Amino acid sequence: MPELPSVELFKRFFEDNGLYQTILDVEVSSPEILFNIKKDVFQDVLMGESFSSSYRYGKYLFSSFKGNRDLVMHFGMTGFLRYYSKGDNPDKHDRVAFIFDNGKILSFNDPRKFGKVGITSQRDYFIREKKLGPDALHLDYPLFKKLFQNRKGAIKPLLMNQSFIAGIGNLYADEILYQSKLHPLEKANHLKENNLENLHENMVKVLKKAIDCKDSLHNFPPEYLLSHRYPAGECPDGEKVEIIKVGGRTTYYCPRRQKLFK
Repeated sequence: MPELPSVELFKRFFEDNGLYQTILDVEVSSPEILFNIKKDVFQDVLMGESFSSSYRYGKYLFSSFKGNRDLVMHFGMTGFLRYYSKGDNPDKHDRVAFIFDNGKILSFNDPRKFGKVGITSQRDYFIREKKLGPDALHLDYPLFKKLFQNRKGAIKPLLMNQSFIAGIGNLYADEILYQSKLHPLEKANHLKENNLENLHENMVKVLKKAIDCKDSLHNFPPEYLLSHRYPAGECPDGEKVEIIKVGGRTTYYCPRRQKLFK
């Protein structure tokens, strides 16, 4: 599932290819992915408009147009953006396509159709309605520390809880905990001040590194867990990677480095 780094890259892709172009037509081949709006209304609202800016919050991408309105995209498990010429062959998984006046097309492609596309005129209200916590990449340490007050659950499910912190999924939660030398089952109320500072620092570091690496596991340095995160994989120090279930999610960690507190 696309996590914050993927959506940040989608944002940059959208800014490079989707802004300041007049929309001549909107094709919706899978209206079931639209939320809170009917296909014909969606098309009518966007025809003749142009996107002026984009904004990412957690795993959501917003693209603004006239009247303080935003196109909203959530990429589900397999969603991404494509930009191509009108003469090119369309992909069968293009669910929503914006045809621009320059002959180019920007499409929301989603093979499994778990993504969602819609429109909101109240971005801040939308974020509150979805009960999203602070964005992980823009969360300063004082607020991060405050979030952990009176929390007693395991640390990994907390990091993945979008109402707690928005943007982190299974993959990067494992990497953040590896870099922080924290066991994924460690209790939040066991963390000391230095643990919290280290966790916050590594959260930001890992997310920024993922963006720099274009969210590709092959681009990460060998001292990151991500390229070793597979069955029978070895930790960067040569130890065997352990695999457990945490909160119903497959979790990779290195037991020598990530020990439960006594």
